[in-house]
Amino acid sequence: MSEHKSRWRPTENMLSGLFFVVAAIGFYAGSQNVSMGTNFQPGPGYMPTIIAAVIFCLGVVLLLQDFVSKARSEAFAVPKARPFLAVGGILGFALLIQPAGFIIASLFLIVLACLAYGRMRLLDVVLLSTVLIGACILIFVVGLGQRIALLP
Repeated sequence: MSEHKSRWRPTENMLSGLFFVVAAIGFYAGSQNVSMGTNFQPGPGYMPTIIAAVIFCLGVVLLLQDFVSKARSEAFAVPKARPFLAVGGILGFALLIQPAGFIIASLFLIVLACLAYGRMRLLDVVLLSTVLIGACILIFVVGLGQRIALLP
């Protein structure tokens, strides 16, 4: 009779918990260069620090959940690319808005979001882009008077 050793595999809870812990450390490190303020007059570093603490606690709970509980969560499976397209669109927008302008950055975001959705035709993407970018320009530039570079 051969003994079958179960191979250790990371679970979804473990990887999610690790992600939250790393993200919390990043939030906390990013908030250290600005003033915390007080509880009654919070500074710009107050909320990122509080959010970092909450995310850190959530990450620790997720990490410990599989170790304490007898029932483990499912083994990690490679995720699909669609959520990463949406997040990539947001990151791309943030990186493109200064050098490329609002219109190009918004178009990049909308196209990646539509690719993440998966069921959009080219005409739908063009119409959606036109309406959303036009509405944002009317609201933020015309209505609120924000000085946003529209083109490079």
